[in-house]
Amino acid sequence: MKTEIIRDYYQKRGLSWPDQKSALLFFLSEVGELAEAYLEIKPVSLTLEEQELLHSFAKLGLQADEIVSRKPGWIRNNDRLRKENVAHEAADCNMMLSVFLETYNNQSPDDALLEKMALKLGSQPNAEV
Repeated sequence: MKTEIIRDYYQKRGLSWPDQKSALLFFLSEVGELAEAYLEIKPVSLTLEEQELLHSFAKLGLQADEIVSRKPGWIRNNDRLRKENVAHEAADCNMMLSVFLETYNNQSPDDALLEKMALKLGSQPNAEV
């Protein structure tokens, strides 16, 4: 996702741009929320092992959320009570992954994926996503 869109969203919401460590923790928190939402909806049958794995991701996501919440200026956007929208939680993961990669090495996930694919195919990245 293009971070210009995310920056505009942050500005309109009055949010500050996180540093790379915080962005990674926010991403992990969002992965936990996605796991929670998926468990809430259960769109497919899950084995006990799969359910336990998703519960573990949810618990670790909450732990990441608790760590990053100690950072001054942090604002909780979501009270974690509404977990039923899998698409919105996946979108939040996409957004925070994009923020993390930009803060880490000024690259978008799309650009990183194109670079990786090109390397695997033995060519140079040349497509825009």
